[in-house]
Amino acid sequence: MRSLSKETFVDFPNRAGQRLRGMMHRPAAAKGRAPGVVFFHGFTGDRMESHWIFIKCARALARAGIASLRFDFFGSGESEGEFRDATLKTEIADAEDAVKFFRRQPGIDATRVGLCGLSLGGLVATAVAHRMRVKALVLWSAVAHPKLLHSLVPTLSRPIRGRSGSVEYEAREISFQFLKSFTTVDPLKAVARYRQPTLIMHGEKDETVPAAHADD
Repeated sequence: MRSLSKETFVDFPNRAGQRLRGMMHRPAAAKGRAPGVVFFHGFTGDRMESHWIFIKCARALARAGIASLRFDFFGSGESEGEFRDATLKTEIADAEDAVKFFRRQPGIDATRVGLCGLSLGGLVATAVAHRMRVKALVLWSAVAHPKLLHSLVPTLSRPIRGRSGSVEYEAREISFQFLKSFTTVDPLKAVARYRQPTLIMHGEKDETVPAAHADD
């Protein structure tokens, strides 16, 4: 059976000079420049995401003639850096750098690029959608109220001895700066500035981010 997509490993620098790593998906029989999507994974996630949902989605898009980029934020997955040094600010910067990188790739229509953010990646997507002038936005179980994570993570973690303010959460060290950064971004205000097509989808049984976040 003939493949309907071309998948290529990519490695590119963010503005701080750290290497971010990901996967490009291209339609196998694209004619001209293809529209595209950049995926932003969730908190402590990676470019594959649970149950490989980002891979499945990227391949489905390729079958529909749409290219995409899945990548790991600084300190996550295969990208350089330690998660303890990441903050919401670094993830937003990485997101912008990833969109710029994607738009420069051969065969990509830089004027037709959308974003898909999952969970905390949805919050990141709202922060950059307007500034990057993307054509569409998908918020997948996105965080609408960052203070949820600011209060939730400490209750599900344990302090790290000798690391003031840092906690261990899902086998990762979360810095005080990352926890504090959850309160510095207002995704509802950010998405209100975005005037292009937006799709919001949220599972009713989401155990981390309540479905009510989609209603707000």
